[in-house]
Amino acid sequence: MCGRITNTKRKSDEIHQKLAAKLGIEPPEDDRGFERFNIAPSQEILAVVEDQDLRRMELLRWGLVPRWAKDLKVGYKMINARAETLEERPAYRGLVRHAKHRCLILADGYYEWQKPEDPKQPRRPLHFSLEDGEPFFLAGLWTRWSSPAGEVIPSCTIVTCAANEVARPIHDRMPAILAESAAWEAWLDADLAAADARELLVPLESNRLVVQPANPVVNSARHEGADCLTALAA
Repeated sequence: MCGRITNTKRKSDEIHQKLAAKLGIEPPEDDRGFERFNIAPSQEILAVVEDQDLRRMELLRWGLVPRWAKDLKVGYKMINARAETLEERPAYRGLVRHAKHRCLILADGYYEWQKPEDPKQPRRPLHFSLEDGEPFFLAGLWTRWSSPAGEVIPSCTIVTCAANEVARPIHDRMPAILAESAAWEAWLDADLAAADARELLVPLESNRLVVQPANPVVNSARHEGADCLTALAA
């Protein structure tokens, strides 16, 4: 699964300006969603969406809340969606078939926890990122949910796929990373059928992914400092 992600760069960083230009969108007006070192489910994450209101970057609640849900709690069970079964799950099949419900989730890394050989020892947090540390997009699905009080909440889930050789020793799943602009455009393409969209949801090439120890402070979703990525001395 993918239960924590990072988006550590500042909104003003040149790389984010370039990403926005490639996608033909304006950067967000404020800094929310940037300089985040420990993003957890139920928190807001930045995503590129495209619907009747055109393409834009929007903050989405992490943990998909289907339109038929009675409350937000269901979102905690829907932070990830398996690529292999998207068209089998009622909550996802209607979303993946329509480009307006596919989204690109902005990140520059994700965390996973390694089980120790000694079961008495705590799990060790690790941070996965691209070799150059550049931001990328995760394949996601999103929708809007209306509360009984009339509040409209946009939410999303991160699509996962089988792990590559770098990630597999830690976990058998990893987020579907879309590292190239051609894949971004394809995922948002209204002409892309669900079966063809599935072909984009494959493990990132192993030589592009690096893993480094992270600070155990990330174990707490309340901890948000840059020290999350500072490994402790052995």
